[in-house]
Amino acid sequence: MSLDRQWAMILSGAQSGLAGAHMLNKAAGAAPVSIADIAPYAAFGAFYFLISAVSLTISNARRRPRAVAA
Repeated sequence: MSLDRQWAMILSGAQSGLAGAHMLNKAAGAAPVSIADIAPYAAFGAFYFLISAVSLTISNARRRPRAVAA
């Protein structure tokens, strides 16, 4: 199994684990949790998804046979 095309999703999963631990720590604290605490997590998730989508699109375009001009 090749992981070279899944690096963005692997990073996203690692970041999700760290963010989850951070959010649990924040929730256990005295200060209330706000949307400002969650927004960076969502932004990084969207960024990793975009990187993965672009990477897969480029990879698929490279694998397609090129049309020969007549």
